[in-house]
Amino acid sequence: MKRAKRILVGLKTLDSAGALVELGCRLGARGARLLLVHVIELPDITPLNAEVPGVDAMAARIVRAGKGVAHRNRMRVESLVLRAHNAGEALLDELKTRKIELAVLGYHRRRTLGELILGTTARHLANKAPCHIVLNIPRRD
Repeated sequence: MKRAKRILVGLKTLDSAGALVELGCRLGARGARLLLVHVIELPDITPLNAEVPGVDAMAARIVRAGKGVAHRNRMRVESLVLRAHNAGEALLDELKTRKIELAVLGYHRRRTLGELILGTTARHLANKAPCHIVLNIPRRD
């Protein structure tokens, strides 16, 4: 696989943002551009423009942390915060629209009931993405 020029890094939590962006930086070609995307996933019954206390501020902190890592690695970076009912579909749209060559995602071992029934964002993208996917799976404690 050749080094990618257009890399999407999916950011979910503040704890994992630095490691995911660092991985994206290491995998990118010289002159690559990172697109950092945080998806605020809302329940289907909640309007996407609904006021949800603290959510936008946390999204901004997560993206800011990721941008800091990218800048320290001298990578060109763009960021995007999306609101969606399904994070997998929102990320898939970005992958296709922006012709992303590589997606870097985190994966956690804890499963919610919704993930057991519907599947995870990582699984959805692994099945449908038009590009390579790299999953960063943390060590078991």
